[in-house]
Amino acid sequence: MPYSGTPSGWISIVLGLILIVIMVFAFYQMNKTLSELKVELNNLRNSLEETKKNTEEVKKKLEEV
Repeated sequence: MPYSGTPSGWISIVLGLILIVIMVFAFYQMNKTLSELKVELNNLRNSLEETKKNTEEVKKKLEEV
């Protein structure tokens, strides 16, 4: 007689698989969000450097006057 398993056993297996899929999706989303955050931080850093450079140029021009 083949073993068919209990219904609660199959339910726990399905719930476990669903949980694994949810965790993989959450990890993927977290990675994607962190990557976007890195890009945004890099843009902010470049913007700050440009502002700093412009501020130094304005300071030099003011000292000349």
